[in-house]
Parts: sequence; structure tokens; C-alpha cells
Amino acid sequence: MKINISKLGLKKKSAEVKTTVKVVNEATALQIMMLKMDKMQLDTDADPLTVMEQTQKAVTAMTNFIKAVLKLSEKDLDTVMNAVTMDELSDFISYVLARIQGLSEEQWQETLKENSEEEDPKK
Repeated sequence: MKINISKLGLKKKSAEVKTTVKVVNEATALQIMMLKMDKMQLDTDADPLTVMEQTQKAVTAMTNFIKAVLKLSEKDLDTVMNAVTMDELSDFISYVLARIQGLSEEQWQETLKENSEEEDPKK
């Protein structure tokens, strides 16, 4: 499947990703890590140092994931890391994970549209 990577600050605008068993397994492992991270951040009793360490591990896991799945070079990954914010990286990871799970580009765009409408109190 073709993944739109235009928001990563690279010259290349798309990447071909084959949803192999390994890619799906890595995507699932990353989602589990991200859910655990979210849970830990919501825990008011969580040790701040542990939260920070786990956040760093999550960022490393996310960047390693996009590097592997999109077949980026170290130079490309460095470009990405200098071009995007944490929110943009997180949004992009969500997009890639959704695509790997079977959402089409059109379905993803529709999901974004629905989410923005829910967040907009004027509608």
C-alpha cells in the first residue's frame, strides 16, 4: 500500500509499505507500548522519572518503527526528527498504524474530518 509521507519533511512524498506479518506485529507492539504510556501518564501516582523514561522509550520505538516500515535511511530519519513536532510524529504514527490495520487513505481522511467536527463546539 502507498503511505503518504509528505508531512515528514522529506523530498519523497510517498512510500510503499507491504503489510507483512512482521510489519503488523511491530505495529501491534507499538500500539501496546503507546497504550501503556497513555495509561501511565494518566496515573496520578506514577513516578515522574519513570514516566519520562517510558516516554523516551516510546519516542525511540516510534522513530525506529517508521524507519523500518518506511525503509528510511539514518539521514532521512534525522531529517524527519528535525522537521516534525512530537504531536506531528504522534499523528503520523496514528495514520500509519491505521493504514496498516486496513484503513484506506479516504477512510483515514473521513476519520480526521469526523474527529475535527466532534472537537469543534460550533457544529
